[in-house]
Amino acid sequence: MALDFPDAASAAALVERLEGACTWFKVGMELFTAAGPAVIEPLLKRGHRVFLDLKFHDIPNTVAGAVRSAAALGVHMVNVHAAGGPAMLAAARAGARRPRPSP
Repeated sequence: MALDFPDAASAAALVERLEGACTWFKVGMELFTAAGPAVIEPLLKRGHRVFLDLKFHDIPNTVAGAVRSAAALGVHMVNVHAAGGPAMLAAARAGARRPRPSP
């Protein structure tokens, strides 16, 4: 279910109403920009799967880092634009497989 809301409270209300009927939730650009990465943790704690729909498309190194960061958040799926080309797609795949280094 798409959580296309301008704030975390509205998204949380829909998640509550759908509890038990839906296990996958999409967090898109509007909600992620408004609420930040913190919006993902409550979904994961409830046992839901998260599709982070940010449509990554940038230079390969940047996309690899973004995918690695998304994986570190615990999301189950992201998307990348194929228009970024084979190198970017390969970097995204590599980013998903590499853990983020500790600070």
